[in-house]
Amino acid sequence: MKNSKVIFLVLITSLNFELFAQNVREIEFSVYGQYPIRNVEYNPVDATGIASGVDPSEPVQIETHMQSRMGSHAFTGIGRIEFFDAYTKQTVGVVSFSSISNKWLFVFVTNPLHKKDPEKQLKYLIYPFDDSEENLPPNSLVFINISGKELDGLLENKRVKLGPGESGSYRVQESLPVNLWTRSFDGRDLLPALIKTYKFKAGHRYLIIFFPPVLRGSVDLDTRLIEESLSQDESP
Repeated sequence: MKNSKVIFLVLITSLNFELFAQNVREIEFSVYGQYPIRNVEYNPVDATGIASGVDPSEPVQIETHMQSRMGSHAFTGIGRIEFFDAYTKQTVGVVSFSSISNKWLFVFVTNPLHKKDPEKQLKYLIYPFDDSEENLPPNSLVFINISGKELDGLLENKRVKLGPGESGSYRVQESLPVNLWTRSFDGRDLLPALIKTYKFKAGHRYLIIFFPPVLRGSVDLDTRLIEESLSQDESP
């Protein structure tokens, strides 16, 4: 379990400290949480944006939901957003993002090291996902693996291997059998991580996010399916 947490932390922190755009720009983002998040805010215009002539704005509060993405939120500045507690004003999470896209989904994950060292560890780790239609087209599926486990298996009859981070996009139709396996913690056995058939709708985009197992010592991943309709008129 300890090794999985280390891999998980390295993945998130390395992504958060990648090089980001130095030019002021405006982005749109939504948020998703492994668990519900409340009383967290961010400044929609950073100091660089204000210095470039953009009017400052009052902090904006975000909320996350376990079943769907929340937002939309706007931000103007360079490629880094700091989130802070609405009451104490202490920083609870930081996310950095590249200049590739101006539309993002920020996935908030509880930092397992925060309770042990709250002075040095942020409360949340944040995974930045490029949420543009170029990266996640309509009628497509992308996997985000932040579980700390390597996954192997089949998507219908297609062999896949899902390492840390996100996969490429897969074209989906009405249904897709997913059979994924992972190694036990001692590495000796191959165990089922996700055996399920998913149903999909036309005109939607899908994400499947793998979080670390809820139960200590388990390989049963905390798996979430997030869908977004791009249709103007969706049938009930």
